[in-house]
Amino acid sequence: MIAFLTICYGAFYWLFFVKLELFAKSARNIAIFVGVGVVLIGAIVFMWLTFAPTSPDARMFQFVIQIVPNVKGTVVEVPVEPYVRVEKGTVLFRIDPVPYQAAVDQAEAALLKADAQKRRARIEVDRNTELVKQSAAAQRELDRWTAQLDEINASIQSLNAQLTNARWQLEQTVVRAPHKGFVFNLQVRPGTYVTNLPLAAPISFVSSETQEIVASLSQSAVRYVQPGDKAEVAFTVRPGRVYSGTVTHVLKATGTAQLTPSGELPTITGEPSNGRYPFRVTLDDDDSAEIPQGAGGTIAVYTDRGKPVHVITKVVMRMQAWLAYLTSP
Repeated sequence: MIAFLTICYGAFYWLFFVKLELFAKSARNIAIFVGVGVVLIGAIVFMWLTFAPTSPDARMFQFVIQIVPNVKGTVVEVPVEPYVRVEKGTVLFRIDPVPYQAAVDQAEAALLKADAQKRRARIEVDRNTELVKQSAAAQRELDRWTAQLDEINASIQSLNAQLTNARWQLEQTVVRAPHKGFVFNLQVRPGTYVTNLPLAAPISFVSSETQEIVASLSQSAVRYVQPGDKAEVAFTVRPGRVYSGTVTHVLKATGTAQLTPSGELPTITGEPSNGRYPFRVTLDDDDSAEIPQGAGGTIAVYTDRGKPVHVITKVVMRMQAWLAYLTSP
């Protein structure tokens, strides 16, 4: 674009000095013409890069969820296919449910036994209550059965909790998709033993719950960028198309200014800080879901200042969109 502006200004030299002959070709006039051109083009470029900055490091961001089952066991079925989009709740894989079904059966049997003991204890309490009223039984015997009934009631509550947990674990043997999206790098096969440790996730799931663009700008270019500013993105995978969006976050912080707690004093080198500030953009287009995760491209932000120079960036963005047809090495 700078070369284009220089060529356009050079056309004025031909028009003023050659075609119309408005100025004599003297060293003084040519020097003034060149000096004015340098200042004019420099001012336009400064406003262009400040009020409508661009960045080549835009990326389509989607959450990558590490799928870790809540129970461990041997995988018996993997009905999902890799890289195929699925709906929320779709079965990803199933873990052998036999041990967990056995735990449910055991808890249910223990609960039935406790219920039978409760009925017997209730009968004995009622019987001994009547006998005590008739002075035909000792109060001690009634107290014993009353205490035993209380213990059984507490045991039933504990068994109900165990049964609930056993049923939940049985349900968790079926691992489902947490959101819309797709499985990436599916290596789990029937016979694989999976655990419920977070450090051993068997599947990575790319979620489609949100799609945002993450990019960065230099500290000089980000000065006037604010949430709510309009933006445009030209993706390499979608040549000839410019997507519109809105800035949602401007994160003015970098890792270069972060100090790690340690017993050593920080070393200050005196080197200038070149950390770039990230910002996030949400696309306005309804068909943005067709853009794959990790797609890269060029992004432009249009601030509320210097609107006359926004047209330069709009031209640049459309040139970038059409240049995407050229395959890069």
